Amino acid sequence: MERHLDPTAPGVRLTLPLGLVAATEASARAAAKGLGRADAERVREVAATAMLEALEDLEVQGHLAYGPRDNTVLSRGLTVGAGGPRVDLGAYPVEGAGLVERGHPGALSAVVAVEPGAFPWLPAVWYMETIVTSAVARGALDLSDPLAANLRRIAFAKEVQVSDLTIAIMDRPRHKEMVHAVRTVGARVALMEEGEIAGALAASLEEGPVDAMVGISGLQETVIAACAVRCFGGDLQARLWPRNDEEGELAGDHLNRIYKLDELAPTLVTGAVTGISGGFLGGVRAGRSFAETETITFSTEPAVFRRIKTKHYHPTVAY
Repeated sequence: MERHLDPTAPGVRLTLPLGLVAATEASARAAAKGLGRADAERVREVAATAMLEALEDLEVQGHLAYGPRDNTVLSRGLTVGAGGPRVDLGAYPVEGAGLVERGHPGALSAVVAVEPGAFPWLPAVWYMETIVTSAVARGALDLSDPLAANLRRIAFAKEVQVSDLTIAIMDRPRHKEMVHAVRTVGARVALMEEGEIAGALAASLEEGPVDAMVGISGLQETVIAACAVRCFGGDLQARLWPRNDEEGELAGDHLNRIYKLDELAPTLVTGAVTGISGGFLGGVRAGRSFAETETITFSTEPAVFRRIKTKHYHPTVAY
């Protein structure tokens, strides 16, 4: 008989989160060796290889359901793990490879685990329009309303003026109107080079540097981010954003549907995120005989959020 993931089981409660932490730490350390070296493809390759090796040690039978579309090492449908309870995985070995190659902050590695079949079915479009905020403003989001109305409700929930809000938006031509709308209503804009998962996490954390994130984000990234946002107690809404008529046909009846957080993120989630190049989550710091990482691990059952700093020693080999 197949065993499914039970995150409340004593062994799984300890071993699965630590296994996911090991996976994101491994990929972050591998990616960090490419900081400022102008080779994003190499960064993606070594990070994916390192994460795959770590995932193979997990005491689960893992099915990779979500991840970077163009990754040949960690491709969707791949089975990983040393055997045990079945689990579906969303893995992103390095988000922000371009940031890494330029030596800029904001890159991270992420992985989430859910019960088999618990991820949502979504049409095969590339992007979703997304808005994210933290727990204190949960319930303030409604993508059917103009962006300005959402920002006013977020400000009301946070007991501040709209002009006090800082909104993260990816610096992309497709976001020109959003940037204009945010500035018109009086809020500040924090433009991001890359990092849709990172932006969502920053917006959903109470101690995060921004009050909300808006934009057209990758579908894969949106689902992985939603899992973390749910664990953090934040809120997220999204809807499909087809790039062309073909994707519009693929979206079909789902085209104008607004997906709420509980429709994108399963009830039971365990995950980990490790910083690579710094930012709101510390990046990999290399010493002569060690590497230091900072990781956030999270779950819904039990409801746990931990920030972990780890030193990885290898005394006979310089990092």
